[in-house]
Amino acid sequence: MIDAIAATQSNQNPRTENLAGQSEKGGSYMQMEDFLQLLTSQISNQDPLEPMKDTEFISQMANIASLEQMQQFTQGFESFADSQKDMVAQAYLGRMVSISEEGSDISGLVESVEKSEDGRISVVVSGKNYDPQNITRVSLPNDQ
Repeated sequence: MIDAIAATQSNQNPRTENLAGQSEKGGSYMQMEDFLQLLTSQISNQDPLEPMKDTEFISQMANIASLEQMQQFTQGFESFADSQKDMVAQAYLGRMVSISEEGSDISGLVESVEKSEDGRISVVVSGKNYDPQNITRVSLPNDQ
């Protein structure tokens, strides 16, 4: 029944044309507004002799609310993880580091931490930028 309603709605709803574009962009197939519109159509087109049970309706609403909360949580966690990477890289400032890059080991004092226009963090050792992921050892300047 839902497939029939969705087919009917796709002819009437210009937003469904954007659904294919959303999937190509990595977006979700259905936003809250789309779900509510589909649910409204489902309720208005239901069989009067076998109406939709209120428990089904509540279950569907709870599922979409949970999905939306999970999406918000994921976005918030991604933002938090990005900020943590920035903070960890700043902790290298003024420390002696050993960096393994392209088969060679480089050691030196971290002079600065930079963030490029594309959001990548790098540490500067002896005037050259390095990816913090390549750091193999961190120590205080007195230890060497």
